[in-house]
Amino acid sequence: MSATLVFGHLNPDADTTCSAIAYAWLLKQQGVDAEPRVLGALNKETSYILSRFEIAPPAVLSEVPAGTPVVVVDTNNPEELPASIGEAVLTEVIDHHKLVGGLSTKDPIAVTMRPVACTATIIWEKMQVLGVQPERAIAGLMLGAILSDTLNFSSPTTTAVDRQVAEELAVLAGVEAEEMAAAQSDAKSDLTGLSNREILTQDSKIFALGNAKVRISVLETTKPENAFAMQDQLLAEARLMRDEEGLQGVFFFIVDITKSHAVLVLAGDWETQVAEKAFQAQAVDGMLQLPGVLSRKKQMVPAIESGIVALGF
Repeated sequence: MSATLVFGHLNPDADTTCSAIAYAWLLKQQGVDAEPRVLGALNKETSYILSRFEIAPPAVLSEVPAGTPVVVVDTNNPEELPASIGEAVLTEVIDHHKLVGGLSTKDPIAVTMRPVACTATIIWEKMQVLGVQPERAIAGLMLGAILSDTLNFSSPTTTAVDRQVAEELAVLAGVEAEEMAAAQSDAKSDLTGLSNREILTQDSKIFALGNAKVRISVLETTKPENAFAMQDQLLAEARLMRDEEGLQGVFFFIVDITKSHAVLVLAGDWETQVAEKAFQAQAVDGMLQLPGVLSRKKQMVPAIESGIVALGF
């Protein structure tokens, strides 16, 4: 029988990558032949975390061979998975996002969904139930995932559970969480060598909201001025992506990690209309200033959905 493949969503971030590696490791401790995979190139933050703990990047999976057993982490949305996911044998889902629906299985499967900031937090809880302590490198990867998803605990998605788990993982990994968070922020703020499309898609998801399909992209950075200097090129690329992908809109949030402040850069009139309704604010020079907005899951997506629905789109 082929190995169980563990993977998360398209445009892999730190959580979806590190959680896939950690859960594949945990399955192996239970005697299950499992291997992690990713659905695309890694961003600089994730590459930094893996390099720090000397873990090789998982192989990239373009499609799932029919009949392959798979575990999906950090998503339950079919739109974020390979088109061939329906041909696989889905055995488990571990996620911290809202239930989307659309995945179908022949037999009952294990589903673990918890309202925490990070999938790695849930995997830690599974380890505790099984009495398994992660080795140093796995603990380090899980810590990196939590620090990333919580923006070093500044995101409104952060829970007391995430904080407690991170504290325990930092001890096991032998690192100082504050230092590691700063290093991760530096890595994710580095735009050197990235194309306009890579900047727009390295932390990006497509959502069906109301009757519209939109892409919501986020750039978390300690150096927002670097992105603002490229604003015209990035907007031109966003419009091109919108047309190529058949989307109603593309929303690009530049999140200043240091100031806990987002700027929504608007690609066109439709996006402006929706965003002003969503956040009850006036755009100036194609941008919307959004103090305290940090989380796509908890703040950006719900607001944009409300704006789209309110306007009848």
